[in-house]
Amino acid sequence: MRQVELINNINRLAEGTEYEKKPLYDVIYQSSQNPTQALLTRYASQAWNIDFFLQSMTKDPRPIREDVRRMIAGQFRSFGRFKEVFTESALGMFGNGWTWLVLSGSGKLSVMNTFNATSPFTAVPTSGTKYMKGTSYASISKNIDHRPFIKIVPILGLSMWQEAFIPDYGLDRETYINNFWEVVNWSVVHERMTPSHSSLLKTQ
Repeated sequence: MRQVELINNINRLAEGTEYEKKPLYDVIYQSSQNPTQALLTRYASQAWNIDFFLQSMTKDPRPIREDVRRMIAGQFRSFGRFKEVFTESALGMFGNGWTWLVLSGSGKLSVMNTFNATSPFTAVPTSGTKYMKGTSYASISKNIDHRPFIKIVPILGLSMWQEAFIPDYGLDRETYINNFWEVVNWSVVHERMTPSHSSLLKTQ
């Protein structure tokens, strides 16, 4: 689905609701806690994911910054090992989805997959939150200080939706991923790893 179609659907579903005219991130985060807004969440999340993915690439690729390389290598043993883990995770995706490098509230980098249109910051409940059968996220999160998702910031994202690779690569996902590494915008990755960008963690 093209980006303009996603945005049109978001505007249509948000019209006349508490989500109307809110920033896309707020629409995703808040609607994802309300099961009755699942369709809005899906459209908003996919639009955000695609925009993030496109911003992760550049037509004028440059070598990775050494400070970014060191930070990533420090948590994956080496930068090469990080690329292996990320690539293996992407190749392990069954069906449509996304592969991410994310930064946790404790400063830890990790690789994760989300399926279909799910965004990483609404993908996983906090380990410290106790859920009872029949209890919805909406009821749990009435207290803003106890929102039910882990605090992570996406740093790098790769679309593993078939529409992203089949037109140019067919089913050769490995070549698609290898070529992705050639166009990553490491300057943008660096900006996303800075404290000012990661302050997003404090709003969750």
